[in-house]
Amino acid sequence: MIDKFIPTPEAALADVPDGATVLIGGFGNAGMPAALIDALIAQGARELTIVNNNAGNADTGLAH
Repeated sequence: MIDKFIPTPEAALADVPDGATVLIGGFGNAGMPAALIDALIAQGARELTIVNNNAGNADTGLAH
């Protein structure tokens, strides 16, 4: 069986290039992948197209 486990959000996002399209699931605070979104922001890719049904709140999630 192929091991698809990636140990950290940072490792999962390391290869996201500028201009990528990123699909983010979840709805509301309960389903929002906050650690993944924070790691994507820290990763630094620019000019991303984000497809999502939730913008986040104040300074969390995609609103950040």
